[in-house]
Amino acid sequence: MVDLWMPGATRHSLGNTGAMNGGPARAVWHITSNAKDWTFARELGWFTGGGASVAPHLLWDPFTGEIAQFFPADSRSLSLQNAGDVKTNRTGKYCIQIEIVFTEGETVNGKKYATVRDTPCKNLDKIVAWLRSLGIPDTWPGGAPTGFTRDTVSLDAWLKLGGHYGHNQVPGNSHVDPGPMPNLFATVPAPQKPPTTKPKVSLAHVVYAAKHDPAAAQGHTSYKSEVLLVEKALAAEKLLASQWVDGSYGTKTLTAYAAWQRKLGYTGSDADGTPGKTSLTRLGDKHGFAVTA
Repeated sequence: MVDLWMPGATRHSLGNTGAMNGGPARAVWHITSNAKDWTFARELGWFTGGGASVAPHLLWDPFTGEIAQFFPADSRSLSLQNAGDVKTNRTGKYCIQIEIVFTEGETVNGKKYATVRDTPCKNLDKIVAWLRSLGIPDTWPGGAPTGFTRDTVSLDAWLKLGGHYGHNQVPGNSHVDPGPMPNLFATVPAPQKPPTTKPKVSLAHVVYAAKHDPAAAQGHTSYKSEVLLVEKALAAEKLLASQWVDGSYGTKTLTAYAAWQRKLGYTGSDADGTPGKTSLTRLGDKHGFAVTA
C-alpha cells in the first residue's frame, strides 16, 4: 500500500480535497519565483494562508531540504489552470504538484543561483523515491525543461502519458517555470529487479531417467521434476504431445528428444534420444532452465 503522505514531509492538511479523474500517474514541477522573499517559512505561510487556493501537494526547499505537504497524493491540488474543459489538476491517478522554493538568479549565502539545477537539491532523492512509489515513471514526456520558456505538450500527450512535466509544459497554463532541472532520476537509483534464478536440470539425472525403466527413475522425486522441465521444452518445440508431459522419460520422450537432436543436426547414435550436454544446454537456453553436470 502506498503512502499518500510523503514520509519525512511535515503535514499541513488544507482539507478541500478533490477526486482524481484517473489515468497515468504524473508529477508537475514548479518554482515559487518570489522576488521579495526566498524563505521556506514565508512560502509555507502563504500556502497555508492567503495562497491556499493555489496550493500544491509539496513545498520543497532545495537548500535546506525542508518539505511540507498540503494534500494527500490521491487528491487534486490547486497549482494548475484548466485547459478548456480538461481539469489539469485532476489528470491521472496521481498528479503530484511540487513547488520548489526558488527564484531565478536568487542569492543564498553570497552565492547566486541561476537555476534549480545549480542548487544543493537537498532531499530531492526522497521526493523522487516517493514519486516512484506512486508509480510515476522516470520519464519526461515533453523532454526535461531546458529554459524559462513555454514548451507546451499536446493535450493528447498530457492526458495519455505519465511521467514528469514542467509547469511550462502543461496545456492551458502560461507559466514558464521551473527552468532547467537536475537529473531527477540519478538522485536515487531505480529499483533493480532481482535476478531470475533458472531451475536446474542435472544432465546425469536426465540421462539416468532415459536409460532406466521409467517407473524406477520416477522413484527419484528430483529426477521426475527435472524430466518434466525437459518434456515441457520438447512440447514447446512441438515434438512431444502434451499428454506425455508426465515426468516419465518413456519411449515418447525418448523419440521426441531424438527429434530435437536431429533438429540440431545430430545423426545416427548421436540422435538416439539420450541427452548430451550440448543438446540439453541448447534446449535449456531456449526454454529457461540451466544444465548442471
